[in-house]
Order: sequence, then C-alpha cells, then structure tokens
Amino acid sequence: MAGVVVITESETSSGWSYAARLDDGAEVRVSLSWVDHDHWSGGAKPPSETVRALLEALGSARVEIPSAFDAATARRWVSDLDARVRERL
Repeated sequence: MAGVVVITESETSSGWSYAARLDDGAEVRVSLSWVDHDHWSGGAKPPSETVRALLEALGSARVEIPSAFDAATARRWVSDLDARVRERL
C-alpha cells in the first residue's frame, strides 16, 4: 500500500483522529491514542506517519480494512502487526 495518503488530522481527548485514502481510493477513519503512538514509534515519528505505517502494514498483511476503526483494535487482526508497523516507520 504505497499509496496511503493521510488527508486530515484532528486532536481528540485521548489522541488523534484521521481520515486517510487507501491505494484503491477507499477512505477510512482511524483513531490513534497517545499510548499506541508511543508504543509503535516511541514518539520519534509524527502520529500521522504512524497511521500511514499502520495502514500500509495492514495492507501488506492483506487485511480487509474497515471504513472506521481504532488503531489498537488492529493489533488483534495481525499477530506481527507491531513489527510490521515499526519496519515502515
């Protein structure tokens, strides 16, 4: 999923909310908590890059990405998701 584009970012009470466009043109909404951002990037990368890496990792695992989801939930879908995300950051 080299064509993932983060369209919008907004802050929430526990992190951020994003709209992103996938390779196939589908738009998704992803919420990312501060805790998950720190877990994946250690604060070294912007949250928007973390979301992009997450969506690319899910695409490479051939997961059907729902139209709206929380990033923490995705960790249940792919057993090695943490490594896949970090490799893309």
